[in-house]
Amino acid sequence: LLPDIKSTISGTYTTSESKTTTATSENDTFADTYKLSINQSLYDAGYNQLEIERSKILFNNEIINFKIIVQNLIIDAINGYLTVLNYEKSLEANKKNFDFVSKALDTTKIKYSLGSTTLYDLQNAESIFALAKSNLFIAEQNLLIGKKTFKRITGIPPIYLEEVLEIDTTINFDSIIDNLVKNNLNLALLRNDIKNKEILLLKEKKTKKPNLDLSGTVEYSDTDRIDTGTETTKGTIALTLTIPIFKQGIDDSNIRKYQSQILQSELNFEDNSEDLQIQISNVFKDFKVSEAKMKAYIIGIQASETALISLNNEYKIGTKTISDIINEEEKLLNAKVNFFNSKKDFLISYFKIKALEGTLLQTFKKYLPNIN
Repeated sequence: LLPDIKSTISGTYTTSESKTTTATSENDTFADTYKLSINQSLYDAGYNQLEIERSKILFNNEIINFKIIVQNLIIDAINGYLTVLNYEKSLEANKKNFDFVSKALDTTKIKYSLGSTTLYDLQNAESIFALAKSNLFIAEQNLLIGKKTFKRITGIPPIYLEEVLEIDTTINFDSIIDNLVKNNLNLALLRNDIKNKEILLLKEKKTKKPNLDLSGTVEYSDTDRIDTGTETTKGTIALTLTIPIFKQGIDDSNIRKYQSQILQSELNFEDNSEDLQIQISNVFKDFKVSEAKMKAYIIGIQASETALISLNNEYKIGTKTISDIINEEEKLLNAKVNFFNSKKDFLISYFKIKALEGTLLQTFKKYLPNIN
């Protein structure tokens, strides 16, 4: 929208020689010219203003794409963190189980040598010990790999996620859908795509309108700097009116093309909106299922812990065997591992919901640089 101003400076050196039958003459000249030109569009039917609006949309798209990248990195980091945390808890539970099974195996071996237990009990204890040893090794390797993976994603050690963030377990499905429609980043890109096509359509229509341009020049020239020459100063100003008359129907063809693209973009927006609502419905279902499983596994853990107290008392008076205690310890281990897994699924589902409804970056706002 601003004027186009430019200046030019040129210098020309010319030498010539002429001969006649009576004389020979030489002529050297140096001419220089200084010129200043100004061009300003006075009326373009709003074409350039539309291009500015379109540039704003395209710039905004770059910011949205950057936010999507950051959002995906956050989800990867959370997943990596929860995986490491899960492996740590699993390793802790497996170590405790392995220690107990080792002691139980030693006790069973002693009782078997004394003839107070059966071969079946010994073989069962050895089988459970081998399984516990294998599970312990797997848990150690999983933790090692998990830590390496997390560091590759973030480059920093993890902090305890639930200590710095408040997990809202009372989220409402209807409000989630409202947030998705308003704030989802992918839908924002699709909205901008529609606006972009609409501006392209308007720009094409503007090409049918006349344009009015103002141009002015100021020029100074000296035709000879070596000998006495001629100095010239002049200025011009002009108004140019351009009226489109015939473009071989190209503009009409482009108008129809953009109208078709706008319709396609609107249909694409509706399809993606419905797909995202189905996707967030499934994630919300996983969130609630994981929450219910957590509660169920907590009850199972409490039941196993209560059962172990009873079994230990009965074992002391001889009404229960060590195998009964080992089997209950294994049930307790499985319940704890299942609880850790369901809690991981619960938290990942929660942050996926935040990402889909477009509020994840807001949740981590204090940990992110400002995005202008």
